[in-house]
Amino acid sequence: MGPAFAAMGWMIVIGTAFVPVFIAAVIILRSVGRAFVLAATFTAGAFAGFVACGLLGDWLMRSPMSGPGSTTSLMLFATAGAVGGGLLAVYLLGKFSRHPPWRRY
Repeated sequence: MGPAFAAMGWMIVIGTAFVPVFIAAVIILRSVGRAFVLAATFTAGAFAGFVACGLLGDWLMRSPMSGPGSTTSLMLFATAGAVGGGLLAVYLLGKFSRHPPWRRY
């Protein structure tokens, strides 16, 4: 687990999260600014969740009792963390902002 894991996570999250969420948000919200805020918030939360759950999964899978964990299991754990982190970030954005970007006023 090093900088390559974080860089790979960043590229995966940008390629598979930001671009599709941004395109869908532009179509639905009809505002580039609000779509960017929504997509950037989801992407930042997804990246944080990916790295945090990747490190946690690596730490949990390296126990001497269970033996070395597989890379597939680690990536699935990190990907689940990315989805959860993105959803949590968007939820917190809606909870703590006065005007959430997905509501039209």
